Amino acid sequence: MNGKLEEDEAPTTSTFRWFARVAALALTLSTALMVTMLSLDTLVYQCFGQHACRERLWGTSWLDFVAPYDRPGLRLAVGVIPPLAVAAGFYFLASRSRASYEGIEPPIQAEPGTDSIPVPSRLCAAAQKGGLRNADFWSGKRWHEHLSLLHVTIGVSVAAGILGWCMSSLAGAIGYPVDGFVMGARGASAAALLLIILVIFLLAWDEAQERLVRGIFMTSVGVLVVACLAAVMWPGSLGQGPPGVRGVSQPLGTLPGVVLAAELGWVLTLLLLLPLICQQVWAWGSRWKRAMQQEPPGPGRIRRLRHSVRGSIPVFPWAAPVVLHIVALILGNAVLLSVMVLAAKALGRVEYETLSIGTPGQRAVAPEGFGEVSVLWVPKVVMLVAGTLAWSFIALLFAFAVALSVWLRVSSKKNALLVRQDLAAAYAVSRDLGRVSSLAAPGSDKRDAWIYSAFEDSPASPGRGPLAFASRAVRPSRWVRRVALMRQIGQHAHQVVAWFAIVIAAGGVAAVVAFVLTQGWMLQEMQMSWVESGATIGAWLPAIYVLAARVAFRDERARKILMSPFDVGTFFPRSFHPFAPPSYAERAVPELTRRIWWLHDNDGRVVLTAHSQGSVVAAAVLVRQAARREERDKSIGLVTFGCPLGKLYRWAFPALFSDGLMQSLARGGVGMGDIMWRNVHYSTDYIGGPIRARGWAPNLPKDIEVDLVDPPTDKYVFGQRTPSILSHTGYWMDSRFWQRVDIMCEDILRPPSPSGVDPHPTDLATSDDLLVSADGVDAIAPDPATPGPYRGA
Repeated sequence: MNGKLEEDEAPTTSTFRWFARVAALALTLSTALMVTMLSLDTLVYQCFGQHACRERLWGTSWLDFVAPYDRPGLRLAVGVIPPLAVAAGFYFLASRSRASYEGIEPPIQAEPGTDSIPVPSRLCAAAQKGGLRNADFWSGKRWHEHLSLLHVTIGVSVAAGILGWCMSSLAGAIGYPVDGFVMGARGASAAALLLIILVIFLLAWDEAQERLVRGIFMTSVGVLVVACLAAVMWPGSLGQGPPGVRGVSQPLGTLPGVVLAAELGWVLTLLLLLPLICQQVWAWGSRWKRAMQQEPPGPGRIRRLRHSVRGSIPVFPWAAPVVLHIVALILGNAVLLSVMVLAAKALGRVEYETLSIGTPGQRAVAPEGFGEVSVLWVPKVVMLVAGTLAWSFIALLFAFAVALSVWLRVSSKKNALLVRQDLAAAYAVSRDLGRVSSLAAPGSDKRDAWIYSAFEDSPASPGRGPLAFASRAVRPSRWVRRVALMRQIGQHAHQVVAWFAIVIAAGGVAAVVAFVLTQGWMLQEMQMSWVESGATIGAWLPAIYVLAARVAFRDERARKILMSPFDVGTFFPRSFHPFAPPSYAERAVPELTRRIWWLHDNDGRVVLTAHSQGSVVAAAVLVRQAARREERDKSIGLVTFGCPLGKLYRWAFPALFSDGLMQSLARGGVGMGDIMWRNVHYSTDYIGGPIRARGWAPNLPKDIEVDLVDPPTDKYVFGQRTPSILSHTGYWMDSRFWQRVDIMCEDILRPPSPSGVDPHPTDLATSDDLLVSADGVDAIAPDPATPGPYRGA
């Protein structure tokens, strides 16, 4: 992926698509493994195998019928119900969301009055030639159904494989002879492993294969039925147990074979990540090799090589797909392993062990008091990993927050003087153009005594009037320091996100490895305290997130900040993991496209005003290829504000938001036709920013960018708060932005200009009815708390 996207090329390579889908499969495999292990081992084998634990679960009458105590095979067959229910629940939710989002097919390019019934595409969105320009990029219904069945097949195969393997291991642990039922269980386990391997190879295809995938899914169901029948019909009985020791009629400890199955599952999970890691390393190495061959030796060669290898702009460092997959696995395993530990703790007293206890013809010695209270064993590696993941996540999060706060405070304090000079120069332009200035001479008007400048900290009382900027103290005011802080955040927000993901991924892996290697040095009491506290934290992580989201949703600014990562993560079609949250763009892009076509067919003109993530949706609509005659003769106005296309999407997704696509959108003539674009932004915006990123797109029209000063003024009335920093959410209250929209509407309605004449006005100071200068300085600070319409007088 070199950042250059041609219309006849797919945005990604086939190798990357295969390996990325395999890495996404690792998350499904890990989840299915943990849920199956919790159900088969902790619940049906250990808890249902002890009278004390059975009596705690609403009595034993219904359990005696569903999962008899002396029929371990039947109990294990019952244990596959929870993991199957989880897989069915994910598939049901995916189907519901597919009907609401992927079910909205994008309109085809057809003339009005012709047959224009959309035909769903079979191709994966990541493999569509032209990327976002392709008419079928947002047609993902058939592919999502194909991918959903493959992941459900993995869930069913994992349940069948672990059931067959554990039943066979249990037969060996109690000395049961190998008969047809045991051989059937072993055969089902082997067949399940083969199905998992087959699914991995099927993920290499970019086209949906409905019949083949349905056949494989039905085969996995058949394998599960065989494993369940072998378990149900298995005549093995555990007997009554030693006299006087109630409940010990099966090998103590974890279910025989489950620890080995879990370890093999974790190894397979890591192996599924390995191809993507190798592909990313190979890609970076290839770029370095090509750059070294093209770059002549000499001074500054390394610097030139770094610039050429990283591309025309900086991109997400350290292989973003690998980092994000590792973070997802760490968080998912932290929660699931913690739930496993807490579930065992809720059912009885918890012990831990390194390997499954019990060999053919032997039983472990029961601990003291075993018979009056249920004792459940959890594999030692599970407990240690659960506690380590949770604690390492909290520690890394805290350390990163502290380091980030210190860096922001130090860097913003260092830049505060430069920020004050920049603001003063911008406000001076407004004063020179005849606007009311906060630096007017004292006594020029009675009202001046009440007007102060935020360049100076709030005075104790009015009466002196505003002071000249030159007479103020050298130390910047608190207001200037806040502006400097927001500018620092706005310039480096995307890099902070990248390093946060990198630190969590690398730190989590390092913490697990280090603790597993050194855990033998700790006392058992310390290990248990570590595990239990960490498991509690890990199990509460989802609830904490929901609680934080609920509290933040009551504040509009906090809600938008919290939902910004979610908006980015759910924009693209579900090309790699079908159980991810649905892509709202699957519905938004077709609906907005049809709305624009309807307006054009009814002699309407269109101006799109798009904020934040809406800018990305608008770009996806406007670059989409269209062959309609109506689109060739009408211009479309686009005013973006808080736009993340240059700062975030061009940086994080260079394959889709390539140089060619961004330049074609800026210059018009593709997709919807002639596009007139203005991008309004603040330097304090932590999400949006200029399209012309550092070192990129030198050929974009200069008049696209509209940089407005934030805060719009330094003036405020004594006793009121200093001018607000608008940042990412203040555009709606800024009259300067709406004046840009008014100008765009006038341009769209203006007849075509002669060739060579720029129809787009660039100097707002030439308009008599505007309240802002050419540099975008407002005479009056907009107050976000003021009620009334956004475009009030």
